[in-house]
Amino acid sequence: MELHQRLQQKQVQKLIMTAKMQQSMHILQLPILELNQLIAEELATNPVIEEEIATPAENTPEENKTTEPSPPVETEPTEVDQKIIDDQKNNANLELDWLSNDNIWSSEFVDKNRISQSMEKHDFQQTLITKSITIQEELTQQFRLINTDEDDRIIAEQIIGSINENGYLPTSTDEIAQSLNCTVEKVDEILKQIQELEPSGVAARDLKECLLIQLKRNGKEDSPEATIVAGFLPELAAKKYQKISKALKISLPQIKKYVYNISRLDPKPCRNYSQEALRIVPDILLEKTSDNYEIIINTKNIPQFSISKLYKKMLKDKSCPEETLKFIKEKLKSAENLISGLTQRQLTLKKVTSHIIEYQQDFLEKGISDLKPLKLKEIAELMQVHPSTISRTVANKYIQTPHGTFALKNFFSQSIASENGDMSSQKVKVTIDEMVKTESPQTPLSDQQIVDNLAKQGIHISRRAVTKYRNALKIPSSHLRRRS
Repeated sequence: MELHQRLQQKQVQKLIMTAKMQQSMHILQLPILELNQLIAEELATNPVIEEEIATPAENTPEENKTTEPSPPVETEPTEVDQKIIDDQKNNANLELDWLSNDNIWSSEFVDKNRISQSMEKHDFQQTLITKSITIQEELTQQFRLINTDEDDRIIAEQIIGSINENGYLPTSTDEIAQSLNCTVEKVDEILKQIQELEPSGVAARDLKECLLIQLKRNGKEDSPEATIVAGFLPELAAKKYQKISKALKISLPQIKKYVYNISRLDPKPCRNYSQEALRIVPDILLEKTSDNYEIIINTKNIPQFSISKLYKKMLKDKSCPEETLKFIKEKLKSAENLISGLTQRQLTLKKVTSHIIEYQQDFLEKGISDLKPLKLKEIAELMQVHPSTISRTVANKYIQTPHGTFALKNFFSQSIASENGDMSSQKVKVTIDEMVKTESPQTPLSDQQIVDNLAKQGIHISRRAVTKYRNALKIPSSHLRRRS
């Protein structure tokens, strides 16, 4: 059999992730404080744009009559994008047309006075975060140092964005894989890389895994401490050291020594970032009107910026060196991509919130206990987008409602069957919480008793599910709640 070399044309369909698309996806996932930081970095590194200082004239009552005027750059962004790509050498006029609006991220994008009034009304000024870095930022920076692959970074950002305030990953790798349309094996691979980052124990899916990660990091993967954590965690929590001693055939004093070593591990590896988790600036404000609810996207502290007049002048100057013009055009493209991402973020966030609020009318009337079961996929189908888009939209975002401030992801929950129809897992959690609050301190309810009480109310779930919800509510087990 002879081997021959030959040229062959082949037509394939392939999705190309452009730089603009990547930045748009990244901006969509950012909460407001991280978004402010991103804009600040662009202002610091892009000389073509400069921060616009608002003057009293810019905030006249005439301008503030509407809360949703369109940004100037939203007129024909996609057409401008395409022409710049297709005709890079002859697009000076297009660029100058795009620059005709002095303030490219102007106060007209939203009514900042309206937002300011809402913030003051709900006393948000006392919730401002004082630290500039979050655990998500810290982990993202660390991950980029060990893995520069763009596809891996997208998976890592999804995992990191799902990590809660204590450093745990409550979302399953199956759900993450499904939202990103990739394999579970790939998500598991990236998760292991994230679990190697600092703080030790981050991205664990439960307490056992968290402690085992820390022991492995300390070179104690096969130690007695690891054996105790892996097989006797409930006994460890209940301080049943005698039982552990008999099972492992290790003396009680030695067991206590191992327990002491375990106690020095951190069950909440991200506790140092807890202040940021407790102090929240909402991304969305939900205001009650006379006949409905108004959704306001919070952009109060987002800087306004404009194109530098100096660089506008240089673009018109025919004697300007080619290299300089190329540099200016690259920076202009970066600014345009940023604005496109910001615009898309505003529109998507408002659409998603609108669909959530429309579906969760019972919540608006009665509160968190009346949330309906809702999946990301349902909102994605309404908007005709991929579920991963909805996942990015709600990640790390908070909404201020008449009932308080909630994480946007809390409006999505599993469906629990009951005799009165399907209910959300959030409602089951509220019911369990109320039971525990009203129990006798001398005879606290066991998980099985909670199961039985829920069954009397027509809610049928397993004891394992009750334990899971109780742990999510940070409620100790019954013997630890008992008071003499």
